[in-house]
Amino acid sequence: MSVGQVRIRVPEKAKAGEVVTVRVLITHPQETLAFKDGKPVARQYNFLHRVEATYNGKKVFEAEMTQAVSQNPLVAFPIKVSEPGTVKVTFFETTGKTYSGEAQIRF
Repeated sequence: MSVGQVRIRVPEKAKAGEVVTVRVLITHPQETLAFKDGKPVARQYNFLHRVEATYNGKKVFEAEMTQAVSQNPLVAFPIKVSEPGTVKVTFFETTGKTYSGEAQIRF
């Protein structure tokens, strides 16, 4: 898997009004130091600091993270589904990059 790959797991089918768990795994090293020839060099922070999720365009989840979060973090959160739609999860990196993934909620 490449850096920034977002994989989202939702139930295959849901019912209106049901609370479902969304599980999200992102491939990311969460590096806080740069290394050259096996030795640390100038301090560089390159980690995910925020995650945000929307369901049919409406924000349903947001969390702040720190460099203490391990590499390839797994995030899980519940949402109440009212209709079929799209769950979009976006991770924000300290370098300004963003990584997103989507999954479909089906009834």
